[in-house]
This record gives sequence, structure tokens and C-alpha cells, in this order.
Amino acid sequence: MAEQIKSVFEFAWLTTQQIAVTSDKEGTNIKGFGSGFFLQYRERLFFVTADHVAHPDDFEVGIRLGKDDYVWVFNNKNSTTELATMLTPIGGIYYFDKMDFNDELSFEIPDMKDIAFAILPNSFKAPFLTHELKCDDEVIVAPGREKVIVKSECIAELSKEDYCLIEGCVHWDIKGVRFERCNAIYCDLRLNDFDCEGYYLLEPTIPVVYKDWAGLSGGPVYNDKCQLIGMAISVSEVKDIVRVVPMKKITNLMDMAIRYEEDIEGAMMS
Repeated sequence: MAEQIKSVFEFAWLTTQQIAVTSDKEGTNIKGFGSGFFLQYRERLFFVTADHVAHPDDFEVGIRLGKDDYVWVFNNKNSTTELATMLTPIGGIYYFDKMDFNDELSFEIPDMKDIAFAILPNSFKAPFLTHELKCDDEVIVAPGREKVIVKSECIAELSKEDYCLIEGCVHWDIKGVRFERCNAIYCDLRLNDFDCEGYYLLEPTIPVVYKDWAGLSGGPVYNDKCQLIGMAISVSEVKDIVRVVPMKKITNLMDMAIRYEEDIEGAMMS
């Protein structure tokens, strides 16, 4: 972590990326928003998000429809003639389903894992920049700072003693030639329990209101030591719970994807 980063609030803002999902390759027909993050893992650059952000229609109907939308990351590099940011496309997204075979003739409907990522080149045409983050009229992160790639050394497991932080943007809207979005900061979340899949169930300090969390899915979750403990995927207003995928479950799938790409490269060279 860079020395100039002074707090977990700043670090989370510098590493959380905002996503737009469109149904067209030109990036004009926006159908949803979310969050994600870049992670350097095993000498490869990954972009990580929730699968329901990348494939919203699949999760709405509960089955794989066999079509891909287009995922874009906001560069926050302003333009005076178009919408107020460049967008970088993210292609080659991996997603995962679990199929439980009962016998040779039948099987259950695949269980869609809410984890998606892409393995990317190590350079982009444009930088990813911050927009302003303020808290109680204090500027925590100024606009125009270059965002940060999370290093795998930051990954840790969550403990009962940890306080957690989730940041991002909610209440997305398009007005004229500008995107309007509200910044959201949720801190002091504590581990309440684990669900049946071993995901963290975090308890916030205030009641959960879904619309105030919409747009944070896929974003990184940090503890108070600036350690990456997981990815936010859902909330429950009824239980006042935030559901988080532990990073170990994500990196296990990354290892699988790396082995797959190495096998493909080996087959092409042989």
C-alpha cells in the first residue's frame, strides 16, 4: 500500500471501481450499475465483480440465458461533449455454476455462483481516476487522483474483532450530459455469522435500506487494517445483514481460471 494513503476510507475509495452494464457494445444503452476492483494476483491482473452485476438478466430469471451484456469501468476522465466520463470495456469475463448430479439421468438446475472476473492486460489506454469523496464537509479524497490496484498481499480472512468498511456509489441517474451519483460509506460493520456457503454475514450499525446499497454489489470489503476480506454481493432489509464473499473463495476460482488458461496456452504451443 502506498505511503501517501493515510486511512482505510481513502484506500477503499482509491480501489473501488464503478461499473456500468449495457446491452450494446457502444456503451450507450445502460441497464445497470455496480462496483468492482482490480486485483494483482499470481502475477496476473484481474478485474473482480459480482456475477449478478455482469449478468443481471440471468439472476433475474434464475437461469443462464446464454447471452452476455457489456461491462464497462468508469475512468472518471471528463469530457465536455459526451457523458462526463470515459468508459473502459472489460471483456473475457469468467463466471461459474455448480451442478449437483443426482444420478446418470437427471441433475438439479445449476447453482449460479455470484462471482465473476476477467484476466486482463497490465495496461490501459486511459487511467482510472477518483471523483471527490467528502465526509462531514471534509475532503477525504480529491477528484482526479489515479486509482490503485489491490495487491494480493492485502488479502486476509475476517476475524470477530474486525470492523469492516464498504464504499461506493448509489442512486445513479443520468441528467443531461452528466452522471449523477451519491457517495456511500458504510463503516463499523461486524461479523454476525456465516451462511450455509461459508459467506460472511455482516451487521451494519444502521438498518439496511436496499436502495441505499444498490450499486455497491461487487465492491471490495476491507477491515480496519486496510486488508481485503471479501466482495459485497447482497443485503437483507429483513435481517439487516450484508452478505460478503470471502476472498479465499474468489482466489480459489482464480486459480482454476489460471490453470485453464495455462492448459490452453500449452495446447496451442504443442
